Amino acid sequence: MMTPPCWICGSPGLEVVRASRISGELSSKEFAITDSAYGVTGELSRCPACGFMQCSELTDVLGYYETLQDGAYEAGSAERSRQARDVLRIALRFKPSGRLLDIGAGSGVLVEEASRMGYDAQGVEPSAWLCERGREKGLCIHRGVFPHPDVTGLYDVVTLVDVLEHVPDPVGLLRDMAQVLNPQGIAVVVTPDLGSVCAHVMGWKWWHFRIAHIGYFDHRTLNRAAEKAGLEAISVGRPIWYFKAGYLIERFQAYWPLFLRFPLPDFINRRVIRLNLGDSLQVVYRRCSDTSS
Repeated sequence: MMTPPCWICGSPGLEVVRASRISGELSSKEFAITDSAYGVTGELSRCPACGFMQCSELTDVLGYYETLQDGAYEAGSAERSRQARDVLRIALRFKPSGRLLDIGAGSGVLVEEASRMGYDAQGVEPSAWLCERGREKGLCIHRGVFPHPDVTGLYDVVTLVDVLEHVPDPVGLLRDMAQVLNPQGIAVVVTPDLGSVCAHVMGWKWWHFRIAHIGYFDHRTLNRAAEKAGLEAISVGRPIWYFKAGYLIERFQAYWPLFLRFPLPDFINRRVIRLNLGDSLQVVYRRCSDTSS
């Protein structure tokens, strides 16, 4: 049977590098933002031409995101707000004001922080439940996917934080994003880095190997996708994450033998840990002067 082409470079003949670890019928639970079934993926194939790795069997996933509910995500909103502020501080260096669009906005954590910083901010999110959480806070969150009929005009800043790895047409999404940027606008893209030291050390146990992640980038394949979409990188860094200590320890305990796992005292959750494992990319892009590519 002929395998699908590479989502980045279009080359045929992808090589299967890992069989599917999915057992049973999928539901929106496996696509939760806080899912901790690390190492469980669909069948993964690598492109011999560009090195991009993709899960070609999971392309029709929108329905899972539309019905997704994730109470643990909302419980960590304070820590996610701190991370959003860090992302926005990067944007402020290039565009300190203007219209901002957050694609894959969740419950609007970044939209809310951007509004506080003076941006005219709105978001797009497929989950009806997360959209409702954002609207309860008075935020402008459009239910659906991007492009969206209610998202019109041009934007000074577009953010795409931990979204690109979830879509089967990453070049198309980046191209659509480029088309709504003002000529001097910027896009901030955050995505896991398959080429990182952490990814190599952890192997298939890396926490970014999850059912919901169907595309795996490194610096080279991410920039190749962006260039095809008419974008050029102007800043490259690593994002910082914030977690309650209890949440983080529970995630690490998933790697421990059962006899080493222990219940956590309540006081641990009051401490927030600032973490940068260097296994995600944070790239700022602008539109190329020649977008014919």
